[in-house]
Amino acid sequence: MKKLLVPVIGLSAVILLAGCFPKGQIYGVGNEGGLIFAVNPPDAEVLLDGVIQGKASEFTEERFLKVPAGTHVLELRLAGFETHRREVYVSNSLLRIEAALIHAGPGVGGR
Repeated sequence: MKKLLVPVIGLSAVILLAGCFPKGQIYGVGNEGGLIFAVNPPDAEVLLDGVIQGKASEFTEERFLKVPAGTHVLELRLAGFETHRREVYVSNSLLRIEAALIHAGPGVGGR
């Protein structure tokens, strides 16, 4: 009976402790956070501090844009639309950026 009791208790402890740990991505390890985007149109180009990072649709909760903590200049641009520019403060968490780009008038472009 004792031989069976020890493995049963050990297995029970493992099962109970498995529920105590977060599942999925842990954000903000160290001095870094992440950005995800809900942008219309979704193929808008993302620039962070003047450096092209990719298209807004590429960054999801599973594959977010890793960013050092602090204040950054974010730009969203696409030809035929006005550039959306703002400062963002990133901490050790995931920040969702929502924006709708505005169609540019004649002679105005996103680039």
